Amino acid sequence: MDERVRDTAETYERVADDYADRHGDRSVVADIVAEFVTAVDATGADRAGADSTTRGDESEPAEPGPRSDESDPADPPRVLDVGCGPGWESAAFAEAGFDTVPFDLTRSFLDRARERVPDGVPVRGDMRALPFADDGFDGLWACASLLHVPERDVPATLAEFERVLADGGVTLVSLKVAGGPGERVDASPYDEDRRHFERYDPDRARDLFETAGFEVVDVATDDGDDTGSGDDTDAGDDWVAVTARV
Repeated sequence: MDERVRDTAETYERVADDYADRHGDRSVVADIVAEFVTAVDATGADRAGADSTTRGDESEPAEPGPRSDESDPADPPRVLDVGCGPGWESAAFAEAGFDTVPFDLTRSFLDRARERVPDGVPVRGDMRALPFADDGFDGLWACASLLHVPERDVPATLAEFERVLADGGVTLVSLKVAGGPGERVDASPYDEDRRHFERYDPDRARDLFETAGFEVVDVATDDGDDTGSGDDTDAGDDWVAVTARV
């Protein structure tokens, strides 16, 4: 594992309880959560409409695997929360009626996500190699998580995002845009904070998604009030939220 990724994961493991206590107010991302829920709902409706015209009443029960071939159009949209942290947004998506899979590299975060989404099955892993079948999700959410991946690995990571999304699936990813790429944390309430952050200007973010095969729907910038994460290092940082479809 890349040293920067390992250092980030180890820091989160060490401060997981403190981090969860500090950032329980999710009003900072309420607007983009609502936008994502609306977009996924539309994706699910489109899928159901397409399936009803092509498959009639002969749909097989859903099995794990590609949405396009094996899902029942009556199934709820399936969402992957990449870098779910303590499971705040996973819980919001479950409350919205989605079949939600919390995904993170930090075991302590997954323990909390399991409590918040009792009907979900949290999965531990590295977003650079998602352990899921192709075309398995209608939506993929990555709030302030992709920014921890070294930039050289981001194109392949976005290719993984594209791979696991079904045709028409939507992703929303928030990234930091202040400062230079690869900066370490300048100010942190945590001792020995070794988290790694990458930062992107909006044009670079758009280019990365388009190169990975996504159709970019929107690239929104903000001063941290609406598209950030509530992270300790948000002060003075701008954010960019990319919404894209397969």
